[in-house]
Amino acid sequence: MADNTQPTSGYVNYNLCRSFNQHITTALTMLTGASTPGFVLSAAPSSTVRSHGAFLTGGMPCSEVIVINKTAGDLTLFDNDYTDALNGLLISTGESVVLRGLTNVAQVSAVAASAGSIYFRTQFFSSNPSR
Repeated sequence: MADNTQPTSGYVNYNLCRSFNQHITTALTMLTGASTPGFVLSAAPSSTVRSHGAFLTGGMPCSEVIVINKTAGDLTLFDNDYTDALNGLLISTGESVVLRGLTNVAQVSAVAASAGSIYFRTQFFSSNPSR
């Protein structure tokens, strides 16, 4: 991963954005971005591993995620462990959506009508100009 520090100015870029693809099945699957260096899951991704407000030690930090459905059917997205059907956001094949108000991509889970890949981009924007 590129070094985002600028030693001459003291600037550190906390605004790291990453792109991922992940296989989603007909079972609820947590988005992880687990291949990110330095971020590892504390347990296997599963809705049974999490409880509301107590996520894991891994996943890509972000304030929003853009999700593109490339499965062969509808995709239902859930956030913050609200996995009741009434809380799902349904997107069709080829559609995309932006979910905001996150702190980690692991707060989003998905279930596909037909297994396949989704693509997502995490974005983290801090309103703090300096830390």
